Amino acid sequence: MIVVCWSSACVFPVLALMGGTMQPAVLLWQPAIIGALFLAGQLFTFLAVARGDVSVAAPVLGVKVLIVPALSPLFVDDELSSKVWIAASVALVGIGFVQARDKSVERSLIVASVGYSLLAACSMTLFDLLIQRWAGAWGAGYFLPIAFGFAALFSLMFVQLADRPSELRQRRVIRPLAIGCALMTIQAIGMTVTLGLYGDATRVNIVYSLRGLWGVLLTWFFMRHLVDSENTPSNRTMTKRLIGAVLIGISVVISVT
Repeated sequence: MIVVCWSSACVFPVLALMGGTMQPAVLLWQPAIIGALFLAGQLFTFLAVARGDVSVAAPVLGVKVLIVPALSPLFVDDELSSKVWIAASVALVGIGFVQARDKSVERSLIVASVGYSLLAACSMTLFDLLIQRWAGAWGAGYFLPIAFGFAALFSLMFVQLADRPSELRQRRVIRPLAIGCALMTIQAIGMTVTLGLYGDATRVNIVYSLRGLWGVLLTWFFMRHLVDSENTPSNRTMTKRLIGAVLIGISVVISVT
């Protein structure tokens, strides 16, 4: 979490070239809240994967696309269509399939995945909507670098829990950590710049939520080809999760058609 936040904080100042309008210092609480929400979203996402199952966590994170339009009337002027509630019903059925488990998978993993994923979805929903609401006055080139600077500062609260660099080298995780942080930074830039420039958090999240489908497919592939374990979920269980991911994808399409 620390490395992701600082990686983003080091890259985002480049956006200052896009320009903007620096707001009074009394309004710095706005990017500070955005930074705190980003940190919370990362925390709950990592907990969902570390203490749960990624093939469950990824699709459940997709319900963020339904939480965004549901909360948008409280923050922005987006109208809420009745189709959103139909989509929500389809998504709930999908979540039910996603939670399918067999004897080899502990229920605690499913509960952790779903619980932390929903907390992450709520945190990132507020993150998206508040960027749409506040970034216009600042300009994406000023607002986003300041917000991610706050996220980096807030992440230092977790320094005491972090492994030392020597421990990371010993466990040979420096390379995957660097790759993961690069991907997370690219993701953050793509999402936040789009929201900062164009708003429309609902449609942005519609495209983004389809990662749930890829999460199930990639997990299934890696389990069968790269992991040698008797404790991996059965094909039947993974098929149910795939059905759930597809239903969540269908709910995404319904919500904006």
